[in-house]
Amino acid sequence: MLVGVGPGDPGLATMHAVEAIKRADVIRHTDGCGTNLLHFASPEADVRAFESTDELVQLARGGRKVTVLFPGSPYAFASGSEIATRLDRAGIDFEAVPGMTVEMAAPVMSGIPLTIEGRANSLGLGLVKGAETVVLRLASGWWEAGISKLMSDGRPAATPAALILSPGLPGQRRVTAPLGELARKAATYGLRGDALLVIGPGVEMAERLDSLSRRPLHGHRVLITRARHQVEPFRRELADLGAAVIEIPTIAIRPMPTDDRVREAIANLNGTALVIFASANAVNIFFQMLNTSGADARALHGSKLCAIGQETAESMATHGLRPELVTSEYTAEGLAKALEGWEMEGMRVLVPRAEVARDALPSLLAKRGAEVHILPVYQAVCPPDAGPALMKLFAAEGVDFITFTSSSTVVNFVRAFPEDKLPAVLGDAAIACMGPVTADTARKLGLSVEIIAREYTTRGLAAAIAAAAVR
Repeated sequence: MLVGVGPGDPGLATMHAVEAIKRADVIRHTDGCGTNLLHFASPEADVRAFESTDELVQLARGGRKVTVLFPGSPYAFASGSEIATRLDRAGIDFEAVPGMTVEMAAPVMSGIPLTIEGRANSLGLGLVKGAETVVLRLASGWWEAGISKLMSDGRPAATPAALILSPGLPGQRRVTAPLGELARKAATYGLRGDALLVIGPGVEMAERLDSLSRRPLHGHRVLITRARHQVEPFRRELADLGAAVIEIPTIAIRPMPTDDRVREAIANLNGTALVIFASANAVNIFFQMLNTSGADARALHGSKLCAIGQETAESMATHGLRPELVTSEYTAEGLAKALEGWEMEGMRVLVPRAEVARDALPSLLAKRGAEVHILPVYQAVCPPDAGPALMKLFAAEGVDFITFTSSSTVVNFVRAFPEDKLPAVLGDAAIACMGPVTADTARKLGLSVEIIAREYTTRGLAAAIAAAAVR
C-alpha cells in the first residue's frame, strides 16, 4: 500500500492510514514523512527508511504485506506516482491511500480560511494566476524569490499575506503582513526554514480564528523519550496544548520468556495474598504470560491487588481488574507507607516488574514479615537508533523541554552523549520528570530538574510543562 500520512501532525492522519500501518508486515517511510505514526506498527514489523522499489517488488512477491509511507498524499508533491508505475510494470497489486496535504491543512490550523463566500471562491496551489487565494511552498532561502514572483505576476504589494513555519505540525508559527512587507518582517524575527506562503482575503481573519497560537505550549518543542508503544496518549496531551512534539524513545520493552519461573508464579496464585503491579508494562506483559499459560484474570480471584501509580491502575482496568489500593507515588517507600495498615506477617506477595529495578520494596515488605517473590516480566533496553537520533536533534534545533517518565529513560538518554559535553549539548532545555524517583535519577546523572509533575501521570506531566511555559 502507498499511504499518505498527512502533513506531519499524527492527529491528521486518516483511519485508513493507521490501519494500513497496523496490518503491515513491512513498513518503509520516505523522506519527510517522519516517524510519528510508527508506534501503531506491529512489534514484529520490519520498519526502515525507503531504499528502492526493487526491494518492494521482492518483498511483495514473497507474500509480505508492505506499506510505504509518504508525507501528505502519495500522489501530491511525493514520489508515489513513480513507485506506483514501477509496481504496475512489475505486476504487483497495490492500493494508494490519500492523505491531507500540507497546503490544505496548515492554513486552516493557523486560522486562515482558504475560501470565503463572496470574497474568495477560487484556490490555487503553487504559482497560479487568477486564483483569489494562493498557497505556495517555499524552501528555505527562497522566500523573497517567491514573494517577488507573485508581485511580478500582478499581485499588489498590499495583498494580505502570511508565512507559515513548520507547516502542518502542532507547533507551526504564522507571520502576517502585506505581501510587499512580509519578507522584511519575517527577517526581523530571524525566521528561516521551509514555509508556506499564503495570500488572500482569509489571511485577514487569522488573528481572530487562530486558536492554535493561543494554546500554552504553542511554539515550544517537547521531546518524548518513553517507549514507542506508550507514546500516543502523551503525544496527544502535549499536542492538544499546542506543543511541537519530537519522539525519540530511549527505552524499548522486551518481554521475558514464559519460562518455568513464570509458570510457577502463576501456578501459585491461589496461595498468593497480594499482587503488586509496578508499572503498566508489568500489567500488560503479565497478562500475556497468563494467556500463554492457558489462564486468565480469574487466576487472580483470591489475591488482593495493588497498583503503583494511576497509569498502572488504568492498565489493570483494561483487563477487568480493580485494585484494592492505588498509591499516588511512583516510589516503593510511598507504597510501603500506603500498606501500613495491612497485616503482612506470613503474606505471600508477588511483584511483576522490570528485570532491573530498585530493590527497596521487597526489603521494606520483608521487614514486616511478608514472603516477597519478585517476578521479572520484561527488560527495559535502549533502542539502537536512539543515540544517533538524539545527537542529530541537539546538533540542530534542540528542544525546549525534555520529558522523562521513568529512570530507565533518563539513564539511556544520558548514555547517548559524551559525559563531559551533556550540559552544553542540551542548551537551555528544561528537564521535566514524572515523579520524584525519576527526578532523583536525573539529578544523580548530572541533570538539572526544573519540573516534577504533581500528578504522576503523563497528563500531570503535560500540565506541569504547560504551567512552566506560562510562567
